[in-house]
Formats: sequence, C-alpha cells, structure tokens
Amino acid sequence: MSKKKKAGVVNQSAPAQVAAAQPRPSATSKIPVSKTSSPPATVVAESERGFELIRFDRRVKWFVGICIGLFVILTVLKINYSSVAMWNTVIPDGSDARRGIIAGTPKSIRMDEWAVSTPAILSQYYNDFPLENPAIGGQKPALVGYLPVHHFISVFRPDYWGFFLLSLEMGFAWWWQFKVIGSVVALTLLFLLLTQNNFWLSVFGAVWLVFSPGIAWWSYYLLPTLFPGVILLIASIYIFYARSLRTLLIAGPLFVWSMVSFALALYPPYQVPLGYLLIALLIGFLAREFHKEWLFDKIWMKAATFAIAFGVLGTILYLYYSDAKSTIDAMSSTVYPGKRSEVGGTGFIANWFSEYYSWLVSNTSFPKEWLNICELSHFITFAPIIIPSLLLIFVYTKKIDPLLVSISIFVLVLLAWIQIGFPDWLAKISLLNVSPTRRTQIPFGVGNVFLTVLYVDYLKRRSVKVSGLVTALSIVAVIAFMVYAAVVNLDDSNGFFKVHQIFLPTLLFIALAILLLPFVQIQYRNLVFCIGVLFFLLPGLKANPIAVGLSPITDNALYKTVRELHLQDPKARWVVMGSQYITYLVTATGVNQLSGVKNQPDFKTMRVLDPTAKRDSAYNRYAHTVYNSFIDGKDSVFIQNNFEDAYTVGVDPCSPKLKKLNVKYFIFDRHPQAVETRCLRQVRTLGSLEIYRVNE
Repeated sequence: MSKKKKAGVVNQSAPAQVAAAQPRPSATSKIPVSKTSSPPATVVAESERGFELIRFDRRVKWFVGICIGLFVILTVLKINYSSVAMWNTVIPDGSDARRGIIAGTPKSIRMDEWAVSTPAILSQYYNDFPLENPAIGGQKPALVGYLPVHHFISVFRPDYWGFFLLSLEMGFAWWWQFKVIGSVVALTLLFLLLTQNNFWLSVFGAVWLVFSPGIAWWSYYLLPTLFPGVILLIASIYIFYARSLRTLLIAGPLFVWSMVSFALALYPPYQVPLGYLLIALLIGFLAREFHKEWLFDKIWMKAATFAIAFGVLGTILYLYYSDAKSTIDAMSSTVYPGKRSEVGGTGFIANWFSEYYSWLVSNTSFPKEWLNICELSHFITFAPIIIPSLLLIFVYTKKIDPLLVSISIFVLVLLAWIQIGFPDWLAKISLLNVSPTRRTQIPFGVGNVFLTVLYVDYLKRRSVKVSGLVTALSIVAVIAFMVYAAVVNLDDSNGFFKVHQIFLPTLLFIALAILLLPFVQIQYRNLVFCIGVLFFLLPGLKANPIAVGLSPITDNALYKTVRELHLQDPKARWVVMGSQYITYLVTATGVNQLSGVKNQPDFKTMRVLDPTAKRDSAYNRYAHTVYNSFIDGKDSVFIQNNFEDAYTVGVDPCSPKLKKLNVKYFIFDRHPQAVETRCLRQVRTLGSLEIYRVNE
C-alpha cells in the first residue's frame, strides 16, 4: 500500500494520542472560561475523510426513518401494486371495473401475479400455510416454491411475515411494500458503501434499479432475491472490515440470515447470475479498499465468525433439505423446468439497446417479434460508453478502479453468454446452464446499473485531459454508437419504430453518453445525468397500478359462492371444467381442486387418473392444468401436453376415478350436457357459470 493510501486511513486511537500530547495547565494557572463549554464542530471535507464504511449520519437516518414510516403507513392502509383488479373484467359480476384501484390500470399481461401467485398465496393463507397443498402442487410445494408456509424457513422470507402477523389485506400490502421499500433502503445502503457515502447518488442508484422496466414490469419478482443478496454483500464487507466484537456480533447473524434467504429463493435463472455479480462486487471492493489495518485487525475473530456462520448455515440448509428433499427431487426430475439445460447464445428478447426506446412501447403496443412488454423490458445500459472510457483513463493515467474492472468483467462475461453462448461443459461448470438468456438479461441489466452508478461516482475523483483530436473522435464515436443503436432498433422492430419517433430518444442518450466521457467537465454534470435517467424512467411507473385491498377477488360473486360451499364441506375436492381463469380464481378460495397451476407435479393424483404412467411426460412438469369433459363410455382419461408449461385433462365427470379422488364439486364454464351431469345435481348458477355437486 502506498504511503498516500495509508495516510488516508482513519487512526482510531488518534484522539487519545492528541489529548495526551496537550500540555496540562498547572494548578495555579488561571484558565479563561468561555461562554460555551464545548468546542465548535469541525466540518471535515469529503476529500479529507479517511476510509469508512456506511456513515450513518443524520441524512441517512432521516432517509431510513422516512422509508420505514412509509412502509408502516402504506401497509396499514392496505396499499399494494397488484393487478388483481383484472378480475373485475375477466370474471365480471356486475361490479365497477375499477373496484380496488386508486390510480393506474391493472395489466392483463401480469397474470403470473394476479392469476397465479396471488391466488396461491391466498390458498396457503386459508389453509393455515400448510406444507402439503395439492391445489398448488404435489409434495410440499410452498416449501420449495417461494410462498408463505408454516415452517422455520419462513423466517428467511421477510416479505411474507405480514401474513402471519396481520390481516389478509394488510399482509398482502406488506408483501408488496417490503419488496419495494425494503429494497430501496437496502440498495441505498449498499451504494453508500460502494460510493464512499455519496448519499444522493446512492439514493438515485437504488431508485433506478427498483423502478427499472426490467423489475417493475415483472411485478418486482426479482426483489425477493436481490434484497437478501444486497444484505449478504453488506454483511460480508462488514465482517472483513470489522474492528470490534460488536460489529461481528451483528454482521455474523446477518450474514447467515441473508445467505439462507438468498439461497432458498430457489429461482436459479436469477440466482446464479446475481451470485456472480455479488462476487464481482465483493472482490472489486476488497481490491480497491485494501486497508491492512482494517482487514487484518482481529483477524482470528473474523475467521471464527465466518467459521461459525458457515457451520450454522450448513445446519439450517441441512434441516431444510431434510424436509424438502422429496419435493426438490421431484422438481429437479421434471421435464420442465427441471431437466432444462442451456448453452446461451440466443440473445435478448428485443436487443440490449431496446431500452433506449422504451417510451415508444406499451403493454398493448410493441413489435410482435419481442413477445410482450415484460419479456422485452430490461435496463438502460451505458457499458458501451463506460468500458472504453475506463480504457482511455488507464491509457492516460495508468490507474484504474478495481471495482469498476470487476463489474466490467461481469458485464462482458454475461454479454458473451447471452449473445454468443458457452460450450456445454463450460455452461454446466459455471451453472449458467440453468439460466436461459431471456432471464439472464435481467441480472445483466442490474450489473449495468451498478457499473454506471459507480462509474459516475468515480468521475468525481478521476478525470483526464486529452487533446482536441481525442475529444472530437470520442464524441464522434458516441454519436456513431447511438446512431448504430437506433438502426438496430429500426431493423429489429420490422417497421414498428419510425425514424421520426426515435430521433428525440437518440438525441437524449447521445447527450447522456457524452456526459459520461471522462474529459467532459461541466458544472452539475452528475446531477444532469441522474435527472436525465430518472426522467426517462417515468413511464415505467405506470407498469403497476396503485390499489387497495383484495376486493376484486374477495368481493367477487364466484369467489364468495365457492367460499360459502367450501366452508360447508371443507374436505371436498373441486374441479373446474373449462376456463383456466375460473380455475385461477377458485384457487384463491382455498379449496382443494384438481385443476389449476401445479408448481410440482401431483403424482398422487395423476397416478389415479393415469395408473400406468403412460402419459407421465405430459404432466411431469410445472404446469397450468385445464380439465374438460371426455366421455367415451370406457372411463378413459385423455391427457395432452399443450405447451411446455401446460397440459389438458379430459375425463368423465362421473368417472369412478374422480370419486376415488374425493371430487364432489364441479364448476362448468357453460351449461353442461345431460350426459355430463347424470350423477350430479346443480347447487348454484352464476350467469353462464354452473356449480354441481355429486349425488350421494
């Protein structure tokens, strides 16, 4: 370490040494008494501060306090960002189409949230958070799937704590608010750590990440994985740099908790790339801030902390695995997604410059080749400007920031995985084979945001003076790159974008990119850049509505009718004959139904319907299941795989197989024929929907 670097480290014993060096007055000397007994506060310039971790000054405390206050208020008010109001129109019951909506519009494309996740959560809630719940899958689906469950593992799923502590609707609000507000706080603290306590830039980075289209359009599903990952990185750094037992006693348990929470989010397509990002950030930070007096202070206590932490971690994971083994085995043996193995190289759904033009697309209007607004959404990236700029800085100064180098390597490796692909052996060794490129593009975007925010912070301390020729060539290169990005989007969209539409976004990003050039020195450069990025993110705030409560579900006439019948006969099993949407809503009532989304294959049920396992490959998967009437007089059961995540079952409603499965209630999405109901009696009619019960 250079002498200059050592001089920048705070000597914690310095105050005592200075006090000891002061000459003591004699007993007879007269000491003038000032009107104030304490010396005036000394303001230390940012550039003169020594190395420190997170500075919890008044501004940070106020920020955290305001966020906690918002979390409490919004939870108590039952505010959420769910699209459950889609039920007002999908299964209308004469109610107001905006029932439960405060602002914005529910998005039909977010059916993974309003039609799958939310009903599954309610199913768990009404059944007292069971380990086994056939309505959502075989084995122990909530234990392996990320759902609330009565098991110690719920300690590591903080976004679900509200369901155990509060009412249903407050618990639902907690689920949303913890993900969003909790992640903003955690990310702000991490950016404070990585930017040497640049407060406003840290808040900007957190807001940019959380409200980027790549997260917002996916109903913030990434955040329950990203949040513990962020806490894990903070805890790890605090253990490495701890200088007191108190710090280790806090950081050690936090390390264990966050590691378990991150590991058991159990969505490898996000976890594996994010894990690499966390490693890159940790290595880069340690290399940049290699302060021996901090790192080697209490080294044995730190080693003991990590040893104990990994011991506790192993015990927790072993206990979890003991309970979840059969479910994990079943899931890993599924045709989809268990046996999926990728080699990359399939590219982005749109292209990695498409976010520059995100203003021009919506959930109902986008290039048809880009699938849908969720799949094509990711993050604004400035890597093509930043990485060459870092090389330019190195050429002129022979200095480089190890943290920026580490993140740049991460970005380039993931870009190679997405665009080029890896050999099969490398894909498996790296574990990226479990992350399809359409999912990898999200962690890739997160890495780009970290790269940009930390680079902007770096520019405050490092700039270069170059010749006029280099300046001109660099600006021309930026313009050429943005023109290239515009052409790529014009070509990829097959005429969806028009030249006049992309002119202003291209101009904006040319200006923002020029601001990132290391030799550009203008007043308020960073402020202008941050405002420009936030301005461009504004349309993304409409991705999710602002809603209150769960009335679009709980006040729906079908929901209330099914709940009434279920409470009269709670052990009876149900099946929806027809519409998959009716099935989704029925799941939310808590009934045990055959149809619906199965997180893991329910072999116990399917072996009754398919005793010889002839159609095993059709249902051995995560799947949306739909049941229909199929009567051939032979009690045959027809099972067909429609998509990689769906299958259809055709069965006679009066089949002895269904009686064996204790199916007593049938919901038809139409008026059934007499042959279908020969063993049933009608118990309710709701418009075109009819509910029947088995005759006994």
